[in-house]
Amino acid sequence: MPVFSVPASDYRSLRLGQSIRERRQEKGWTLRDLSSRLAISVASLSLIENNKGVLDVRRLVAIADALGIRPDALFPRSQACHYHVVRRVASDTIPPVAFPVTDLTDGTTIEPLRTVRPLAFPFIGKHMEPFRVEVPLIGDSEQQYLSHHLEEFFFVLHDEVELCVKTPDGLVVEPLGAGDCAYFRSQLPHALRSTGARPAETISLLYSGYGTTDTEFGNATVDSADNPPGDLTRQIAHRITTLRRAEGVTIDDLASELGIGLRRLKEIELGRRVPSIDLLLRTCLRFRRPIEYFLAATFTERPFLFVQRAADIGGLPVRARKRLVDQGWAETQYRSLASGFGPRGMYPYYVTLRSQDGPNITLHAHHSQEFVYVLNGDVTLLTVREGERVEERLSTGDVCFVDSTVPHRFLGKGLSPYDSSRAELVDVYWCPMGEDYLFAADEASPTAAGQAAPER
Repeated sequence: MPVFSVPASDYRSLRLGQSIRERRQEKGWTLRDLSSRLAISVASLSLIENNKGVLDVRRLVAIADALGIRPDALFPRSQACHYHVVRRVASDTIPPVAFPVTDLTDGTTIEPLRTVRPLAFPFIGKHMEPFRVEVPLIGDSEQQYLSHHLEEFFFVLHDEVELCVKTPDGLVVEPLGAGDCAYFRSQLPHALRSTGARPAETISLLYSGYGTTDTEFGNATVDSADNPPGDLTRQIAHRITTLRRAEGVTIDDLASELGIGLRRLKEIELGRRVPSIDLLLRTCLRFRRPIEYFLAATFTERPFLFVQRAADIGGLPVRARKRLVDQGWAETQYRSLASGFGPRGMYPYYVTLRSQDGPNITLHAHHSQEFVYVLNGDVTLLTVREGERVEERLSTGDVCFVDSTVPHRFLGKGLSPYDSSRAELVDVYWCPMGEDYLFAADEASPTAAGQAAPER
């Protein structure tokens, strides 16, 4: 997975002229020496070095060539990192994302009611997108039913929420309290609201089945509560429009590329005309998407929803990790939080980390991405960076997103003066090789302690 390179300093405060001056002085050159190698006057160079002159890309490349360096060497070195940590105290200060939502009834863009703060924004190539979500207190008439690709898992941090999902079998309503969690098919219209005395908070993760979340981010629609789920024509219309706008393609240009009339494409994007199969296949090729991407609104696999109650988590069967070698791993307990959902793209677990120490702790790597929320205790991420072992300490409420192909290990220690032997996590995996690549087979009934939505 490619990762985002975080700049070592804020580019807005960059003093590029000072960097040029330092490189020039390292060579023992005067301003006149450098000017003689460029089509730039001494006066102009002086202004540039004092951050007062105009420095465009061509001048930057010419100056770098004259100095015998690459142009990017004049900028602060970027720090490539395969993990990203957000502290609990800092998550409240993350600016909410402008999560665009399209109203399918008229095609307008509206503001969602929830306050959504991204928790792994620097990463590129994510297949899971984690958020901290503030769920509002609203009345029945204010319910906002959203739908988006393709699956969602959320864990309630505090207070109480009500999840409503419009399934092909009818409306399903599930109340959830702190510590409860749910996994559901989020292409079905769904609404979430706080039912306590104040707004509730959740940790939510979205999963994209047909590409990374970077390309799907914000691809959400809203519909009124009395409309049936899965209006395929409007779903296809919205997805074509979203893909076109994401690539900056005008509707005129797309119509030309697809070989159809502009009026026909406008009717399709407005949801007033059903596209032919031939046109849909050409659209798939144009935007590099499988046909399932556009037909997802017709998928009706059961169960549509699975709820795991906090009171039952302790009784869930413990699963063992595969290919883990040192004795300390036997002390780590993994309990699936969505085992009753069936095939899915994310694998959320409640994890108990026993206190471990010593110089022989082994790291491990696996083909996946991993998101961790610290429920309780003191957790240490051990990993490798630039050939050296590094430690990152996490406390209750902190989160971490990890490219798990890099060797790493989470170690825990409880904070209780009576029992400091363990820490607790919500650990969510995305793995292209499937859950059984990570975990040994579980012979227990997957719905023994969970609750699937009733089939009607």
